[in-house]
Parts: sequence; structure tokens; C-alpha cells
Amino acid sequence: MARSATDDDTNTHPDAFANYVVFVDLYVPWKQVCGLTVSLAVGVIVGSVLGGLVGLGLLFWCLFWRKRRSVKSKTNSNVASTHDASYQPVDDADDVDLSTLRMVRLELRELSVSSARPLAAGAYGEVWAGVYGGEAVAIKRLKDKSAPSTQHFIDEILLLAKIDSPYIVKLVGASWRRLSDLECVVEYMDLGDLRSYLTKTPAEIYPWHEKLECLLSLALGLVYLHTFEPRIIHRDLKSRNVLLDSKKGTKLTDFGASREITDSTLTHGIGTYQWMAPEIINGDAYSESIDLYAFGVIMTEMSTHRVPYASLINPNTGHAYSQQYILTNVASGKLTPTLDEASPEWVHTIASRCLSTNPIDRPTAMQLVQLLRQCLPLV
Repeated sequence: MARSATDDDTNTHPDAFANYVVFVDLYVPWKQVCGLTVSLAVGVIVGSVLGGLVGLGLLFWCLFWRKRRSVKSKTNSNVASTHDASYQPVDDADDVDLSTLRMVRLELRELSVSSARPLAAGAYGEVWAGVYGGEAVAIKRLKDKSAPSTQHFIDEILLLAKIDSPYIVKLVGASWRRLSDLECVVEYMDLGDLRSYLTKTPAEIYPWHEKLECLLSLALGLVYLHTFEPRIIHRDLKSRNVLLDSKKGTKLTDFGASREITDSTLTHGIGTYQWMAPEIINGDAYSESIDLYAFGVIMTEMSTHRVPYASLINPNTGHAYSQQYILTNVASGKLTPTLDEASPEWVHTIASRCLSTNPIDRPTAMQLVQLLRQCLPLV
């Protein structure tokens, strides 16, 4: 006897059909289908087609949007590498280590910036006036915050920490809150750099006996570097990197391009083109004699109070010669910076030796000091 669906088994066992599959056979007689009106049949077909098209459209739109988001995300993540494939934010760099600067780290609460704008600014950094422990200081900051530039900055600070000379700007210390905020703090020189001083000071009120003292201090700074162990080549000696002070005299600064050497020569070109020795331009091996060539260029600045080659005018155009023209002719030994004819004879003699095309013909730093001291009675 068959049981109805209301019997106790289904009421007391609601999962009785859980393990069964139920097939429902919907049978529609063909005559009923044929009996549909033509308009209804067409409507069914059109509706089905439109529904399918809408579904496909939604599918393609979703795929397109997903791909677009993926490309956009990839583009944003590679913004830095589009500009420079080697760029790495310094705060994310694992290979830049500040622990080496621990011994020269300064107390941040005692350091403050005192100038409204930089004392000096270049392509890679800025120098600000500041105060540390009640004393005036200069604070150098990097513009380029990449890991390689920061590591180079750390190396410069470590090199300065080794140096102790009255003719080289003294390191006060380093400061930072995080890696990208790294600053190099050095002693403050109240007269600024030599290039600016020559520009604003007429030759008649900057006599040669004062210039000779400046040149002698500069030469003594080179003696210290070139006799250091291992020897140090400045490699970017120029009037901007010579600082003056009303009490402390003349000192060398900016050792960002400097190199400690353990071999006799180098070949990697560096420096500012007006002060470059021929061997650097030619890509030849060079030694500390390149600093002596740059010293000779500074002597021409002392003589004329002008930037090297500033008076060199192309007669065909009436304009200054191009950088490429100057480099080509310096490299071949056809061109050197000019001196004021009214300058003392000893200035012409020493500058000419320093500006020799052949490095062997230039004096050493020690010989230069001797030559300058011999001139003291003459001024």
C-alpha cells in the first residue's frame, strides 16, 4: 500500500531523500507547441538572442576592465624605474648601512638650520647655514635620495672623519632621523667660497700678499691629501671648493669626488670641465698631478677674478666658445686659461708649471709649497 507524502516517515526524517536524485520529465505535446502564435515564437527567439548578447557583452567588459587595472597597477609600480632603471628609494635599501656613522652621529636636538635658503646649491646637494651646540656650522643635504647616492654620501662623511688638517674643512658630524634625511655637518666658513669672493671683490682691494697666503694654505692642504695613507686625490679642485674665513683662513672642501688610491694611477674621468687636466679629458691614466693642474687654473682665477676661459670669444660669432671646443683644445695642449698680464712674474711662472700638458712637468704639492714660500718676500 502506497504512503502519502504526509506520512510520518517524511515528517520525522526530513533528510530521507537526501541521497536520491529526482528527475522531472516535462512533456509538452507537439501540438501545443505548434499551436503557439507566430509572434510569441519570434519573441522567445529574439529574447534569447538578446539575452545571450548582453551576457557576452558583460563578460567582455569585465575582462577588459580587469586587464586595464592590471596594466595601470604595473605602470604605477614602475614609475621610478621608467625614469632610472637603477633607482631604489633609499629608505627601502638593504645594502645602505648607517652603522658606520654611529661614532660621528650628532644629537638632533642640538642641531638647527639658521638660514632661510641654501648658502649654496648644486646638481646633487645643498648647503645650509646652521647651529650646533651654540656654534655656527654648515649643513650639507642630498637632493638625490637614491641608494647609490646616499652610499656615496656616507663614504664622503667617513673620509672626512679620517682627515685632521687646519687646511681642510673639519667634520662636525652626521645627523639623521631616517636614512633619507642624512646630513653632513661641517665647520662654517664666514667668507664663503673663493669663486664668489673673487666675483664680488675688486682686484685692487684683494692684494697679492693676501692671495699668496690663500694659495699657500691651499697647497698645504694638497700636501696633506697627497701624503695621506692611502693617498687621496681631490679630483674636483676648483674655486667653488675653496672656502675662506676671516679668522681661520683658507680651507679645502667638498670631497664627494675624492678618491683614496692604493695604486699609482686612475682612469675614471671626473671633475668640472674648466679645471680638468688634459689626461682626464683624453681618458688616460692619471695621478694626483691632476690636482696640481687644477691649482694652476685657480691661480688664473686669482689673476683675472673671472671664471676660466670667460674671456675667450669666437671672433666669427662674437660669443663664447663651446664647452666641446675648450675640452678639445685643452686635451691637445693648444689651450690653457689666461692670466692678467699685470700679475706678478712669480704668478706667471708657477701657474705655467702647474698648467703643463705633461703631468711630469708639473710640480708636486710639496714642491709647490716650496715655490710659494720663496715668493713671500716678493709681496
